[in-house]
Amino acid sequence: MNHLKRRLGRTKYHRLKAVVRIVVVLLLCVGVIGVAVWDHSRRNQEGVVEADDADSEGVYYNGSRYLPKKNLETLLLIGEDKFLNQQEEESYVNTKQADFLLLLIMDKENGTCQVLQLNRDTMTQIESYGVAGESAGTYEGQLALAHTYGSGGQDSCRYQAKAVSNLLYGVSIDHFCSVTMDAVAVINDAVGGVSVQVMDDMTMVDPSFVQGETVTLEGEQALKYVRNRKELDDTTNLHRMERQRQYMQALYEKLMACVDGDAGFTAKLLLAVNDYVTSDCSVTQLQELADFLTACDMPDIDTIDGENVKGEEFMEFYPDEDQLRQYVMDHFYTKENSTTGQ
Repeated sequence: MNHLKRRLGRTKYHRLKAVVRIVVVLLLCVGVIGVAVWDHSRRNQEGVVEADDADSEGVYYNGSRYLPKKNLETLLLIGEDKFLNQQEEESYVNTKQADFLLLLIMDKENGTCQVLQLNRDTMTQIESYGVAGESAGTYEGQLALAHTYGSGGQDSCRYQAKAVSNLLYGVSIDHFCSVTMDAVAVINDAVGGVSVQVMDDMTMVDPSFVQGETVTLEGEQALKYVRNRKELDDTTNLHRMERQRQYMQALYEKLMACVDGDAGFTAKLLLAVNDYVTSDCSVTQLQELADFLTACDMPDIDTIDGENVKGEEFMEFYPDEDQLRQYVMDHFYTKENSTTGQ
């Protein structure tokens, strides 16, 4: 650890210690993958994306008035599909789409956490931006495209958070964390490989991916398993999302075994993957988040039903609007008591 502290510097070392702690907790709660060097900037007090002003006064749903829940905090986790370390690009339009989107909804008042996995192909209103970062209007497109605006760094994450907020009827997104998907292979090999029972016939992707067989994924195999869909008969994103959840649970079990069995494992993992992630969180925020998640029961990962349609070029997912709206009302609002607000 002393070598790691000298190599990274005192401030970055303590930041990384907080990151390791929160990653372990996130893996425990939702199966999130990734450890990283976190950017020094802190989010503002209003959050990455603020809730709509109108919502602060309540909204009407099915004839009843609902008020926003108090003491909610949200974290958007983004897996990027670009195979590069986390470096910002000079152009204001990049090629990094969001391959994986997970929203943590933490209710600080009740001590609970909900997790929503969003389909990257979800059709929604996306705001486009000019070369100077000015808004150039909106269009309907896949949710994943929002991240392609900006430098590929924190600005792109904020645009992605804004698109998620718009999809969820203007709820607030407080924090974000993004990791390039090629970090999967690095983490996978750091734990000595991850064993899964192959869920789909994926022999066209890798001859060893025989449906029903148990395979220990090594190196790029892990990335193929959680990322591939174009070569499969089912080109929608739904089966892939299920494989991602399966893999992350298995990865968590291996990670915990490595942490318990090797005192130096954390330091080695940090050095291997510290270039792959960016976030807006400070060390204090990470520590508070980790403390809260530690006290929560492990939640299931929620998804929204919908319809997959083959578009002109790519798959399009249209969520069940009634289910989506109900999910937002259940987790972001409380029904006003008939005796209050009179």
